[in-house]
Amino acid sequence: MEDDEVSREELIASIGEFMTSNMDISSVYRSHLVEALVTRVYDEFGDEGLCDMMLKIDERANWVSDILLEGPDLDEEMFKRHMTYDHDILEKARGTKAMTELNKKIWRLRRKYARLIVDEVAENTKQTSE
Repeated sequence: MEDDEVSREELIASIGEFMTSNMDISSVYRSHLVEALVTRVYDEFGDEGLCDMMLKIDERANWVSDILLEGPDLDEEMFKRHMTYDHDILEKARGTKAMTELNKKIWRLRRKYARLIVDEVAENTKQTSE
C-alpha cells in the first residue's frame, strides 16, 4: 500500500471524527445564536425585553416560568451579611451547593403544587358551571 492511500480503519476514524466535530459545531452554533439573540434583545430593550422573551419562550414551550432569585437579592444579602459587593455574585451562585439544593427542592415542590393547582382549577371550574 502506498503512503497516499488511506486504510479502511483510518477512513472510518476520519469519518467518525468529522461527524463528532459536526455535532460540536452544531451545538456551538446554537449557543452563539442564543447568545446573540439574548444580547440583541437586552441591548435594544433591557430587562423588559428579556422578560418579554421569557414570556414568549414559556408560551412556545408550554412552560410556566418564574424568577425565583434575582441578582439584587444576592447583592443585598452580601452587603447586609458581609459588608461587601461582588460583581460576579450571580455567576458564583450558580455553582453553589445551596443553589443546587434550591433547584432540587423546587423540582420536588413542582409536583406537589401541580396537584394542588389542578385540584383548585377543577374546583373553580365546577363552581362556575353550577
